[in-house]
Parts: sequence; C-alpha cells; structure tokens
Amino acid sequence: MIDGGVVDLSNLQRQVIHFTPDVNKPKVLSAKEKINQINPDVNVITYQDFLTAANAFDIIKDYDFIVDGTDNFPVKFLINDACVLAGKPFSHGGILRFEGQTLTYVPG
Repeated sequence: MIDGGVVDLSNLQRQVIHFTPDVNKPKVLSAKEKINQINPDVNVITYQDFLTAANAFDIIKDYDFIVDGTDNFPVKFLINDACVLAGKPFSHGGILRFEGQTLTYVPG
C-alpha cells in the first residue's frame, strides 16, 4: 500500500477505512491498522510516499499483482505504464458517486 498523504477530515465520507481519530495520521498507517483489526494475519506492507516515475518500478517489482485504487488520473496512467512495461498484471478501480468500474489487465 502506498500513499504519502495524511487522513483529512474532509475526505472521511469517501475514504471509509479512516475514522475521525485518524485525522492527521499517515493514511497508510491508518489503513494498515484497520486491515489488521479485521484480520491480524494479513501482512500489510506500507510505503509512506507518493508513487512517481522515479519509484514505481522499485515498488511494484516484488509483487505478483498490482491493484490501483487511486483517484488521480496521472498516477493511474503511471501505474498502467509501469505494469505494462514490467509485464505485471494489474487492476484499475474507480468510482463516481454511486457507480464504479474495474478493468484488469493480464500481460499477453
């Protein structure tokens, strides 16, 4: 899980993994805590950083499947490019109000 941001009060209505006491806490730490409360056997690896062209390949190299849940179109394109170039399968997810869509790419 990668995100360089902190939990913001204005985003709680749409980022439902975070709670009011998490405001100003790094998002990856807050999300990891909730996931481990649900299932302590899940190994959540966090990167408190933003995904960039400089770090994308280093971050995705150790993973078999990449899941994109960003709300940032330049980063969605970056994930797409990095995964295609690295031959990694990935899934994009997106929502707008009450509708969502997903796309999964498998190399070859």
